[in-house]
Amino acid sequence: MTIYSGKTIQDAVKQALAELSLNKDQVEVKVIQQPRNGFFGIGRKQAKIELLRKENTNQTQIKTGLNNQPHTESANNQGIVNPSEIVKEARSEDDLDLDKIAQDLADYLNDVLEAMGFSFTLKLDLKNKHSVYIDIDTEQESRLIGRHGRTINALQNLVQIFVNRSGANNVNVELDTADYRNRRSEALIQLADKTARNAIANGKPVYLNPMPSFERKQIHNALADNDHVITYSTGKEPHRVIVVAPK
Repeated sequence: MTIYSGKTIQDAVKQALAELSLNKDQVEVKVIQQPRNGFFGIGRKQAKIELLRKENTNQTQIKTGLNNQPHTESANNQGIVNPSEIVKEARSEDDLDLDKIAQDLADYLNDVLEAMGFSFTLKLDLKNKHSVYIDIDTEQESRLIGRHGRTINALQNLVQIFVNRSGANNVNVELDTADYRNRRSEALIQLADKTARNAIANGKPVYLNPMPSFERKQIHNALADNDHVITYSTGKEPHRVIVVAPK
């Protein structure tokens, strides 16, 4: 079996046809690996294909999910598709396949963490169709979390962008290590309570340090039932802050 590769499936097919001196009507294309552009240069993969020469070049081409209908492999074609339909079909299926998006996400995060010099194990949990939780088991948890959680929050933003670029804009990603998210949530509740007491005692609004939107939301929720203070956010990302003010 000879595998041909290229930046895209079309490039790989073109290269293979030229090397074999054939045209596309004489072959069937089996996709071994879909191409990946990666993100910021990490996780890039080339397309890989195998060409199978048709025994009868007058055969009708195999249907491959026209009109965006899902492609069902039969015992006769076993994943062999028409080159002109490969990209359109793959995109429509991949966008709907959360398991594949999650696996691509894990592969990407693996590449990023390795590039950062971490030794780790990833534990991925699809909590529901809109939530992916990834626990990073590492002995370098303090370095991974960073000062005030800046490193792990930046990584979470990065992988969220990766998922959004995959077409899953309604899927939220949460990264965690050593139960940091639960510990941080408890600390934010305590911070909210302490800040509210200060605002009431001094009669002045208190401005907290900048924090990501999901942490600001926890502060808002923690003080939502407090009858003596109001909370609001001000400023622009990434310097947007919570303000706790007396009523």
